[in-house]
Amino acid sequence: MLEIITALCFNVRGLDLRWGEVCLLVKQHLSDIIVLGEVGRVDIALISAALSNHNVFYQCGENAHGGVLVMVRKDISAVRVSCSLPSICALDLQFDQTIRLIAMYAPESKMWNWSDLTPLVTNCCMILGDFNIDIEQDGEKADRLLEWMDSCCLEPVVPDSNTSRRSDRTIDYAVTIGVDLTIQAYEGETTSDHKPLLGVLVGDKTSTDEGSRTIWPVFTLMLSYIFDYWEKEWDTESYDITYERFISFLILLKTRCQQHFSLNHARPSIPPNLVKILAQSRSLSFKAKRKGDIELRKEAHRLRNFARFELKNFQKEQLAKQLKERHLPGEASRLFWSKTKRHFRQVSSSLRGFLSPSGEIIKDSQIMANMPADHYEGLFETPVVMRPHPYVDAPPVQWENAEEPIPMVTYPEILNLLRSRKKKLSLDIHGLSPFLLDKILQNYWHLLVQLYNYSFTEGYILKKFKVRMILLAKKNAVCTPDQTRPISLLDSFLKVQEKLFLNRFLKILNDRDILPDNQSGFRAGFRLQTRVLLLIEQISSYMSNSSPIATVFVDFKSAFDQLWFEGCLGKLTRMGIPIAFVNWIRAWLSDRSSVTPTLFITYHSDMADFLPGAMPFFFADDLAAVLAGQIGIRFTDQCIDLEHRLHTFFEQLEFYAILAVQPINYSKTQAMFSARAVCYPNPLPQVYCGDHKVEWIISFKYLGYWLSTKLGWGHIINKTKLIVRQRTALVNSFRISGTSSTHLRRTLFSTFVLPYFTWLFGLFPLFTELQRTSLNHLYFTLLKRAYRCQCWEDLIFSSMYNEKHLHDYCYAYREKYLKALGKSKDGYLLWEQSDLNDYRSKWQEGDSSIRCLRRSKRFVSHRNVLEQSITWMATHGTSDSVIHYSYDDFLCFTRFPDSFK
Repeated sequence: MLEIITALCFNVRGLDLRWGEVCLLVKQHLSDIIVLGEVGRVDIALISAALSNHNVFYQCGENAHGGVLVMVRKDISAVRVSCSLPSICALDLQFDQTIRLIAMYAPESKMWNWSDLTPLVTNCCMILGDFNIDIEQDGEKADRLLEWMDSCCLEPVVPDSNTSRRSDRTIDYAVTIGVDLTIQAYEGETTSDHKPLLGVLVGDKTSTDEGSRTIWPVFTLMLSYIFDYWEKEWDTESYDITYERFISFLILLKTRCQQHFSLNHARPSIPPNLVKILAQSRSLSFKAKRKGDIELRKEAHRLRNFARFELKNFQKEQLAKQLKERHLPGEASRLFWSKTKRHFRQVSSSLRGFLSPSGEIIKDSQIMANMPADHYEGLFETPVVMRPHPYVDAPPVQWENAEEPIPMVTYPEILNLLRSRKKKLSLDIHGLSPFLLDKILQNYWHLLVQLYNYSFTEGYILKKFKVRMILLAKKNAVCTPDQTRPISLLDSFLKVQEKLFLNRFLKILNDRDILPDNQSGFRAGFRLQTRVLLLIEQISSYMSNSSPIATVFVDFKSAFDQLWFEGCLGKLTRMGIPIAFVNWIRAWLSDRSSVTPTLFITYHSDMADFLPGAMPFFFADDLAAVLAGQIGIRFTDQCIDLEHRLHTFFEQLEFYAILAVQPINYSKTQAMFSARAVCYPNPLPQVYCGDHKVEWIISFKYLGYWLSTKLGWGHIINKTKLIVRQRTALVNSFRISGTSSTHLRRTLFSTFVLPYFTWLFGLFPLFTELQRTSLNHLYFTLLKRAYRCQCWEDLIFSSMYNEKHLHDYCYAYREKYLKALGKSKDGYLLWEQSDLNDYRSKWQEGDSSIRCLRRSKRFVSHRNVLEQSITWMATHGTSDSVIHYSYDDFLCFTRFPDSFK
């Protein structure tokens, strides 16, 4: 059974020069598969002796400098596949499922085409090596490569960082089909122009020979029998003891109601008549072999083919049934979506090691446990605070609502909350899950109402509520402890109480108008897309004034994990939060290491008051601050003025960080310079946050959208194109019971591919016409691959299958979005910016005046984002632009080759 296989891919540019580096990398990472490109001359005997645990496969190149070398660990069965292409080595790796490995080096002067690799591609294949093409930057060459990938249903697997040491290009990567592969670039020291790639091939480690299921009707029936017992026991002892006994009983009862069964003989259900035909075919086949009767052999062959034909039809019927019932409640829909989500979920390898400060990879389990423990103990330790402090030592403020109690929980309220929650299967540390809570009889929630009300009245949290399991989420298989993220698995009943408290806490915040309008994170009625558009509008409006702009992206270090609890409680009291709420939060925070985002944004609700010289934009712990140089003066003087403003801003930010005891992550705090000017100051001004120099960047991913210095959208469009190609490859390779259909692929396309296009609809009217046309063509191209009809031109395909254009979907989205803007606060801010721009236009045209500001040709006209959106919608004008051709039109089209691409 395939579990985890590690791979090393390295363009060595001469193996004789870097053989020592290769040996060191193999020793450090214990690589099972090694792919070396551009090896030049090789000594097979020397390599075999040095790496005696690996089998060696070599394919020469087109010249003395080319060639690829593949080494596979000897306990992995590898069979060489015949291939005459230079610098291409194909192997079949024998696991439970055969994986085709194609190692390659593709120089710019290669004599073969990408289509020459098509015969080598299988349904379970990975191509690894140096492609010499950057998918995002190389234009037509990249398009040809991507078109070939699409034709073979291959998805690119690209590392997050560049792989060339001479430029920012990523030219070493992998393409796969039916293989879960993750790769990362090795950032250690090597002398080659290419960075090595570390890959992890992940198999299904969860398969087992035994399955289990819980008989929930029995579970519910048993709870109904003993409700009277728990009703009597609920108040006899302390809630801590009673609750501990109650959850122990639930877990034991669930275990008792489980049935275990063997999976050794599990197979898809087949109708009895087909089973009978298959058995008859096998019997005749054995009889024909025993007697040598040709007629019997023909009859067995006929029955076998007939059974296969009927089985395929049966599988298609079952597939059609699953698709029809996919949205209906029940086991069938759950199985359908669980299988599809597993196929599309990006599988990552388990944590295989930690990097020490010296760069050494630590794989000892005890040391690996100690390293993150030491890191997070230091991270969560009580901060050192200079006293006296205004949050905790200043005289208390008396508010009229100080004695207001937390409203009591009611039985109907809990039932409504439970109906709205997702019935997830993820377990907490006790073994409970939201799915199990949904199976508990509603009568039991009367008992939980008493417990929750006691907790709110007394400001007390049960001890079992404080017990939690912490998992470490990571991005790469090998990383440093600070690159992991702790995830706490809280008690399932505590999550219900937290939601009840959050509803009451938000009402207090709204009644007292504590949260500022420039904070959009985790608030009802505020949209992420609107916050991004507000930031874009602010930058572009400053640029229309010919001012230099600096956008500072501030990252707070472990924002939700490093909060000064004592200061937070003192600040909440001074904000007018009732004492009962503060007492419950105090009990809730004790012995904890993280807080909810709502408490975080409440604590920092006054941060904007400390940054008066900037336009701040908040989304939870993400801060983007926009500063501009003074208008009406020379560009050089504006840049000098902007530098002074930046110094002041960082001083104010540092002051607030010290006051609120909220450390800044200096390494991830960056700034982006923007201006209408063709040439930027060189070098850009040096600014510091504390003692740390702030890095100037040319692009930044803000809330999922890539922003660049000139507000161009090519980068985010290229990223999206890459992702949708990967997803479409997964759609075309998905099978249920070994079969697929157009309806299945179309359903999966709408579920797993279309949302990535939808993500761009917030910015779609801001794109150029060429960019919108390109996206629409790509949408139809991928959709045609799902329909298996790539030959049709886009308009004809749209008419034949009644498929809407991407513009139509965007138009419908923008209609709903504009309606929602009128009912939201951040929508009001966007309309306010639009009105401000209208006033600016009137000033430019001389219809109004602004004191102490004269008109200049440096003030250019500016179209705000709402105006661009409404103009585009007026131009497009419909949410259904499908052209419906007649049957005669299609007959006419077929007579002309121009109808096809």
